[in-house]
Amino acid sequence: MINNGYMNQDLSFQVVIKLAEGFRFEDQEVDDKQNCIFRDPSAVPWQVLELFPGIQLKKLFHSVASQEIKNLTALATKQDPAYYQPDFFSFYSLNCPVSIDPYQLLEALGAEKIIQYAYIENVPVRPPALKDEKDIRHPLQNYLLPAPFGVNALYAWNFNGGNGDAKIKFVDIEQGWVLNHENVCIKTLSCTGINHYDFRDHGIGVLGIIMMQHDDVRGITPNANGFVISQWRPDGFFNTADAIMAAINELNYGDILLLEMQCFESPSSCKLWPIEIQEAVFHAIRLATALGIIVIETAGNGDLQSMTGNDLDTLAINGKNILNRDSADFRDSRAILVTACSNGLPRERTRFANYGSRVDCFACGENVQTTGNFPRSSGMAVNTFTNQFGGTSAAAAIVAGATIAIQSISERNKDVRLSPEQMRFVVSSELYNTVSANGKKDKIGAMPDLKKIIDNHFVTKNTNKNQIQHID
Repeated sequence: MINNGYMNQDLSFQVVIKLAEGFRFEDQEVDDKQNCIFRDPSAVPWQVLELFPGIQLKKLFHSVASQEIKNLTALATKQDPAYYQPDFFSFYSLNCPVSIDPYQLLEALGAEKIIQYAYIENVPVRPPALKDEKDIRHPLQNYLLPAPFGVNALYAWNFNGGNGDAKIKFVDIEQGWVLNHENVCIKTLSCTGINHYDFRDHGIGVLGIIMMQHDDVRGITPNANGFVISQWRPDGFFNTADAIMAAINELNYGDILLLEMQCFESPSSCKLWPIEIQEAVFHAIRLATALGIIVIETAGNGDLQSMTGNDLDTLAINGKNILNRDSADFRDSRAILVTACSNGLPRERTRFANYGSRVDCFACGENVQTTGNFPRSSGMAVNTFTNQFGGTSAAAAIVAGATIAIQSISERNKDVRLSPEQMRFVVSSELYNTVSANGKKDKIGAMPDLKKIIDNHFVTKNTNKNQIQHID
């Protein structure tokens, strides 16, 4: 069920905290600060709420029942021996009014022995799409075409499942959509949350790339079974980690989850990064991949001042290079991280797009034709199209469409679904996909080539149209 109503935008920021091991609020419903008593009898009463009046303390993960979260983590541990199970019930959010200084609050939280870590979640950050100043319309969307122009969805359509007509479930998480657009069939859930008006054209632009159905333009997988979940939760608050947990509870092994979002590492920063640098979000993504859910994540649109991409290898969070594969501090969520390339040939990283050893894939981030009126508003119109969509938002949508096609072909023809590790290898391997002009020096991975992937992983040379004879 979608809610177009109240969004709590009076708060200047939110702080996510994780309690140290051994601490937890006695009353899980912590809206009443008088009930903030800890299980550890040696703990002194927590004074932060008294020192900073107006803060609302809430459970971070609240859309999914506690027992369901326990069931999910138990299944993840069983399925993935490498999965480390965090205590999701020790995460809370502090929703803070304008009057509070965020740095003073973080300093106070850092002095508390009960706090393992705390960070600011900005509310909200613009999703990673950019307006392309050029106005070039192509007879077909380039991303549908054979490599090196696109991912060759045209070839995938020759096979059962190639247009997304399988049982694969797909969820897009961001802030808003034109839900009644004439050319995209979007489904909502009881946990969908609030559809933010300001972001409707971004959301429909993303989904159009994947699922639009029109006589002249089609998405990569127009028959995909697509759903949406908003970062604006039903309670009116912006909460990315909770939105991901809600999606996890709706998805099964081999389903697809697209994260159309980015974040700053601090309130004073102008540099945008992948959303998984936020601790609670990382753990939610890692739970998804441990459960076998394919997660597609945007790499982010770089430095807003210089309009240049950031090298993810250099990012240090608490002194740790968590996105550098060569660092001892590297941590892998197992999401497929996607950045943007130029529209023309040779394929090169766009100036604004993030890059690094952690990036798995790239796709077109310029002049992308899709539904909606981005960067303007469609208003009341439900039949709009644009050719100015771009950024890592567009690129991630293209890669998501490719993964839906691959997974649907596999399911329809062999009743097998690829795991997150298998899918990431298939779409990022230089053996089967399009590499950038400068190869590994660009640090942007590879662009999926559905023809090579299908021919090398799914079919024999004598395969008849619409029938797969062999899967490796």
